[in-house]
Amino acid sequence: MDKVAELQDTDISKILFPTIGHFIPVLEEKRSLILSTPRRTFKYGETDRHKLDVYYPSEPSLHGETPILFFSYGGGYTSGGKTMPPPADLVCANIGAYFAQRGFITIIPDYRLMPVTYPMPSLDVRDAIVWILENPHSLSNGNIADADPTSLFFMGHSVGAVNFATMLLLSLLPEDVQRKCKGVILISGGYTCDNEAVGPTFNPEVATQFFGSLEKAKENTPLSLLNKLPKDKLATLPELCLVEAEREPEPFKLAGKQFHEALSSLTGKHVPKVIGQGHNHISITLALMSGQGEQWAEEVFNWMQAAL
Repeated sequence: MDKVAELQDTDISKILFPTIGHFIPVLEEKRSLILSTPRRTFKYGETDRHKLDVYYPSEPSLHGETPILFFSYGGGYTSGGKTMPPPADLVCANIGAYFAQRGFITIIPDYRLMPVTYPMPSLDVRDAIVWILENPHSLSNGNIADADPTSLFFMGHSVGAVNFATMLLLSLLPEDVQRKCKGVILISGGYTCDNEAVGPTFNPEVATQFFGSLEKAKENTPLSLLNKLPKDKLATLPELCLVEAEREPEPFKLAGKQFHEALSSLTGKHVPKVIGQGHNHISITLALMSGQGEQWAEEVFNWMQAAL
């Protein structure tokens, strides 16, 4: 984490490659441990982007049946994948291994990237969830207790958080599936595209292409969708937990503050917010399985355990 602290800037474009460059050799030291987690790949849809990886715990859950965690990565809708080419091939695998080794069947689906448009990535993530539940053979690796399809958790980072928030706020999930969701963890999301109020959380050119215009982006990012959500739909939202890196870009901090306040006010519930101490926008997920900077994830793990 010392190398992360040396990066004075918080701008994502400036910290992206230095942060990845720091963690690649750190994760490489843990390669055997990360790859010891059993993993299988399945196709849940028509294209090569409709594939998912399932990471399996090696030990039975303390609760008897094994809960299921879906993770959606970031990349600004222009990049990202459940597996990356070497030397970054442990990126995402570190996340799957981290939570699988703590007793969660962990599923990381790919989703289509641009030039697809809103809300296609959220629909893809929705389809991955539905496919898993309709294909229970994918949840068994022969060495763990039965999976618990009634104990689902969703976790997303950056636009991955936007994927899950959009899915829930547009009611894209079948109601019977949403009722099985025990909790949602949203990490460092760009919850609004209001450049005047908070500054850019999306590249303006990307936002224009993805949403159709900057005005449509503002109307269809999570904060606006939340503020428009009817009361009966608010009551059906799963429990939520927000996570934010200590050294997020200022627009992400402002967007996170607004979204957190709106969630708490509109739902009338306590919405916990976990701060990844010392982290920037990129390092917060790269740190998992590295042995450094994992405290935020331990707090989230404890929150999920309490929800079971």
